[in-house]
Amino acid sequence: MAYLRRVRLAHAHHSLATADRETATVTEIATRWGFFHPARFAALYRETYGRSPSATLRG
Repeated sequence: MAYLRRVRLAHAHHSLATADRETATVTEIATRWGFFHPARFAALYRETYGRSPSATLRG
């Protein structure tokens, strides 16, 4: 399970980094990759990448 979560998180990270900042949302991208609890996603993302998902989305 941990491996799958890391893979989904990596895909979410890539999606956030390459998304259209005008239309994309963190919630939409997280949900697309199977993260249905925004606070848990944000905590896991920050723990892994050292910044918030919204900071990655903003560039």
